[in-house]
Amino acid sequence: MDFHPISSWAGLAGFLVLMIGAGVALLYAFKLRYNQLTMGKRPDDRFSEPGPRIKNFLVYVMGQKRLPSHGYRYSGILHIFIFGAFVVLSVDTINFVVDGMLRSLDVVMGRPGTGENFHLPGSNGPYQAVADTFRFLCIVGLGMAFVNRTVIKPKRLPLTRDAMYTLAFIFGLMAFETMQLGFYMAREGIRSEIWFSGLFARAVSGLDPETLALGYKVCWWLHLANLLAFTNYVPYSKHSHVFAAPPNWYFNSLEPKGALRYMPSLDLIEQEDLPEEEFPTYFGARTVEDLSWKQIFDGLACTECGRCTDNCPAAISGKPLRPMHIIVDLKHHAEDRYARLKKGETVDLEDEANQLAKGVIDPDVLWSCTTCRACMEVCPVGNEHIPDIVDMRRYLTMSLGEVGYGAQKALKNMGKNRKANPWGLPKRDRGKWTEGMDEEIVREWDDENPSEYLYWVGCAGSHDDRAQRVSRSVSRLMHKAGVDFAILGERESCTGDSARRLGDENLFREMAKGNIETLNEAGVKKIVTHCPHCFNTLKNEYGQFGGEYEVIHHSELLSKLVAEGKLKPGAGDGSDDGRIVYHDSCYLGRYNDVYDNPRDVIDALPGVERVEPPRTKRTGLCCGAGGGQMWMEMDIGERMNYVRTDELLATKPKVIAVACNFCMTMIGDGVKARDKDEEVEVLDLAELLDRRVQ
Repeated sequence: MDFHPISSWAGLAGFLVLMIGAGVALLYAFKLRYNQLTMGKRPDDRFSEPGPRIKNFLVYVMGQKRLPSHGYRYSGILHIFIFGAFVVLSVDTINFVVDGMLRSLDVVMGRPGTGENFHLPGSNGPYQAVADTFRFLCIVGLGMAFVNRTVIKPKRLPLTRDAMYTLAFIFGLMAFETMQLGFYMAREGIRSEIWFSGLFARAVSGLDPETLALGYKVCWWLHLANLLAFTNYVPYSKHSHVFAAPPNWYFNSLEPKGALRYMPSLDLIEQEDLPEEEFPTYFGARTVEDLSWKQIFDGLACTECGRCTDNCPAAISGKPLRPMHIIVDLKHHAEDRYARLKKGETVDLEDEANQLAKGVIDPDVLWSCTTCRACMEVCPVGNEHIPDIVDMRRYLTMSLGEVGYGAQKALKNMGKNRKANPWGLPKRDRGKWTEGMDEEIVREWDDENPSEYLYWVGCAGSHDDRAQRVSRSVSRLMHKAGVDFAILGERESCTGDSARRLGDENLFREMAKGNIETLNEAGVKKIVTHCPHCFNTLKNEYGQFGGEYEVIHHSELLSKLVAEGKLKPGAGDGSDDGRIVYHDSCYLGRYNDVYDNPRDVIDALPGVERVEPPRTKRTGLCCGAGGGQMWMEMDIGERMNYVRTDELLATKPKVIAVACNFCMTMIGDGVKARDKDEEVEVLDLAELLDRRVQ
């Protein structure tokens, strides 16, 4: 090849200027981002256990599992086309740059090369046909993205110059590479399976050799300039996810989905001999320094696609929370703080303007969250919104005593005189729900003769009149199936789920340790509970404090007993025959992946037709009670439970089935508010099954 752009000292000079200039600029950009990330001082080990991390990378990055799911097929497909091109064509990019370096070396050595272009082993022949196809698919994907932004225009996806610049850069890469290869093929008279670039080659094949060589050179330089410009543009733009998203999935949390972060700083206050100067002056995330590097890195990985906000029940119901803005605002704040520090400015951390839960994120935004995990379930880059929100809540609650919208009363009740329930009712009443039941059905736990299962009734199941009916149904069903179980009665206390999610980690810690001590002294090994919040806390969070148990939700146990023939549902009295719609509890479904068991119980009922609402399973809409919202009275926007109830009622059901006490309360209130309580029952799975089993 005697017409390569780098065949003279002038070509060499141009190549070196571009490469060195772009390389230095890129290193500066990476150093800038690194410095911003290291502003987060909270330790966060995301480098251990490489096996599961590599699996996450392969599934969610290379496999693009999240992109076309959850109703985002169009945008998912276009992204797969573009991403696939980047992966496949990365080999060609290496070939392109290395070839330029080798040609430069030839010029320095006084032997301008005339041979074939450099190719990595296996990157010629059939690979080139595949690469050429992906150039075409990438251009198709870019066209789909342009239509999505300018014609379809989903509310979650605003039209920005940044997005248009990125589309233009990527289109330039594909176009210049296609034309470069096409000019080369036409100049050399090559006819091959490289079909897309071959179309351009045939279109220009009538030009004279000198013009074809010139066209090749021009496209080669434009390809290089576009590649280097885009590479340096990305770190500063919202499309930094091009670099950040793949490692973000690798560094994704490996903790159980239902577990919030353990706070080592609380260990300090338990040390009696701790010097006063080492005692923490506050708890939670007050400033950017209280975040970890990973929490800031989420901002670099964010694509600003708006899927999280699109699925957030708070946003849907008119609350001020926009999960995407949490991530982006923290990133922009870190950038601003770093710029100010670099200028030598003194930042007053006592000034609320510099505090995360005051000047950066409005407290109303934080208190709007139900911790339902819908945002994290749909995020295509694996961002972790809820830990950020809870860390800032911890500062408001534990350091400032500013608990949102009346939830302070529930916290006081949970801690007051060890009554240990959000209602503040006497502990001696915890077992009153069993009054009138046969002692053979429900008995108290005997430490000397422990049962196979402890039935953890929970606060609602013990104290709430409506939920007590569920407790009785669960007990009767386990008794009928021959399950060996018992209850703790007065020894049972609230698990502390709401306290932890409202930000009172210290109260949660006290409650968890107290319960674990009780459970361990009683010799408990297996626990069944019908409250998904108790289920999640006992299963996923008590292990942080030494409480390791086999925990099962009542829907899992009941479906197992039905499958084994130990519970045989028959025909009912007709009151619950017909259409039944099941509402997924967030803490049972998204947090613990229990989706099929509740549906199996419903499907086992004769005379029943199970139907699904539009938002179901992983995309099911929260009832509005999680994250401590059960104890709040937020008067902003529409009530979340009304929004969800309307979706469920739209399926024309006779029964709305639930598997959570909170959901029962919220959906039940919604049905009453819509004047449908005479037509539609809200029943727990256990109640449905209890009616049918003799």
